[in-house]
Amino acid sequence: MKKLLQNLLSRQRKGISRSPNSPYLKKNRRGSVSGFTLIELLVASLIAALMVATLLSFLLGVLDSDRKETAKANAQEELQAAISYIADDLQEATYIYGADALAAINDQLPHRQGIADGGTINTDCNSGNQCTPVLVFWKRYYYDPASSQRYTKTGASQIVGCMPYIDNPTSAPTSKPLTNCTSNNTTNNPYQVPYGMGTYTNSLVAYYLKNDANLGSTSWSNTARILRWELKDGYQWYCSTGGTITDTGNCPTTNATNRDGAGNLAPATPANSPLITSPVTQQDTSNYFIVPDKGFNRVSFAGTGSLSSQASAWKKFDFFSFTTNPFVSLVDFMDDTVYSSSQGGNSNAAGTGSTAVASAGINVPIGKNITISGVTTTTNPDCDDPSVGVGNINPLSLTNTTGVVTQRVPADFSDFTTSNPSRLSSFYVCVAPESVTARVYLRGTALARLANPPAAASSRPPTANNNTFFPTIDVRAFGRSAIGIKQ
Repeated sequence: MKKLLQNLLSRQRKGISRSPNSPYLKKNRRGSVSGFTLIELLVASLIAALMVATLLSFLLGVLDSDRKETAKANAQEELQAAISYIADDLQEATYIYGADALAAINDQLPHRQGIADGGTINTDCNSGNQCTPVLVFWKRYYYDPASSQRYTKTGASQIVGCMPYIDNPTSAPTSKPLTNCTSNNTTNNPYQVPYGMGTYTNSLVAYYLKNDANLGSTSWSNTARILRWELKDGYQWYCSTGGTITDTGNCPTTNATNRDGAGNLAPATPANSPLITSPVTQQDTSNYFIVPDKGFNRVSFAGTGSLSSQASAWKKFDFFSFTTNPFVSLVDFMDDTVYSSSQGGNSNAAGTGSTAVASAGINVPIGKNITISGVTTTTNPDCDDPSVGVGNINPLSLTNTTGVVTQRVPADFSDFTTSNPSRLSSFYVCVAPESVTARVYLRGTALARLANPPAAASSRPPTANNNTFFPTIDVRAFGRSAIGIKQ
């Protein structure tokens, strides 16, 4: 190309240097004008096209590489945010359900409502639309005294810490503790904070893995999501002076209600459970400022036996309301590869970690829970191993039948009917229920982010060559629970 341009420029210089009075130039002026021939232009165009094509191919490669790396980074960041949220949530846990106890209360959970009983079915998450309960636990729930909420009975908003107070204009001198509690005046309320205390109650939290292959949504990726659901206890009525429900002069009796939000409460009108009727109908005789979520029932660990045996007896008080207690999406783009035994995790745990087939691209390191002869509960030696599981210094075994139980949830990935309706393995846990400890495992998909809408899962399976597009993350979390510490 360089030599061609030099020849062309040389010819131009020769033409320009000729004398303008030359007879030959006058006679052949038209033929002496220098320029590019058609062949030269075609060759130059071809070379330029080749250069542009090469640069364009390089640019497209850079853009595609950047797009893929961005998808990987986004997948990793969202997994990290999700697992951090779950770990923080678990710090308030008082009990975490293992596989056996979870199976015992399975029909009491929201994904079974309308299927196992006569309640309203939830269209977003139920056992018929591939939704698997993975992490279910009881935790402390805190009513912040500085927050404002509505009295159930009157509908009026009030500062939570001021709810136990009432003004008494008939006292001598006049008593105005409620006015002072809510006052912005430094004379009446010098510390500018509510007088009342914060109140701890309990809530039931459930994390689900939802397969969205048949969702057909324009809001979600239609791969898989983790959903969170919570059911809270209420804020029970009490009087700041220590008075009773009949002390209308000193106690905020007019703001008290039973859990149904009704009743002339002097004394309390019991609320009867429509579901727990045998051997006797369960009643709730408590008064509330803020009633429990519909269906909430307190779990008791005051009896004999293990925490798991007592937690297994829990039943919901009433049908849940999915209007006030909806499923909330925590993270999208979870790996939606249907589980197969080649991923590992389908053989009995032996304490050595489950090994997947190399070509599968996925390795589930925790095998199935096993049964110990003479022991009614299952356990998991792989979960006992701190390098891959939750860790256990006193594991249950044939020679130690009083040891600590650990279990994997879901118990059986290949049981698509009961244990794992989602048919997936991208969210699972190892749990030590009696010590309130869990190890959480998440796996996302970056491949699904490369197209909108994502291609079907069957057309983008994980392999040994593309497993970097399936980021994994895990964390061990410990519940700061007095119940767990006592055990």
